[in-house]
Amino acid sequence: MIALRIMVILAGLVLFASISRADHLADRVPASGKPETKLAGIHLTERTRLREVIKRYGKPTRVKSWESGNPNWSNQYEYYWQKPGLNLRVVVERLPQKIPAWEYISLIEANVGTSAKVGTTGRGLRIGQSLTDIRRLYGRRFKLRDIPKLKIHDVMFQWRQEEYSLVATLDSRNRIVGLSLSAPE
Repeated sequence: MIALRIMVILAGLVLFASISRADHLADRVPASGKPETKLAGIHLTERTRLREVIKRYGKPTRVKSWESGNPNWSNQYEYYWQKPGLNLRVVVERLPQKIPAWEYISLIEANVGTSAKVGTTGRGLRIGQSLTDIRRLYGRRFKLRDIPKLKIHDVMFQWRQEEYSLVATLDSRNRIVGLSLSAPE
């Protein structure tokens, strides 16, 4: 029971840290142009449903759930697809007790092991491309983080008008090894 509480608290802290980081970025360095809304062939909108992802990639390899006992809070489900050329994570929020049919995809993440064909944004940024390609496609208004102690090296774009966030995880040669797209809150 204590271990479960600790896991829920840690998951909440991780989620809060990423959300709070995203909330403040647009005020300081808003990305230019239209927000990116597509990753791995999935167009991320408030109407996007998990069944569309399953139709594209098949049944998920595994599912993790973070269920709240409070009917006013959403439950979170992480769906993973791990196959050759595909290492995808999709995070879905649901309010089963209040609004049973409500579903919101809040994150799409293409990780190491995803092919460049699948790990592509709507503008054509692909896994394996460089920081130069990022600048060419999205401009120079981004936040570059390099924290070797924590093994963090990435670039984050956030658009002010709709608050979509795109993060490109980089290797030591500034090549993209992973992409994640977060929907507005």
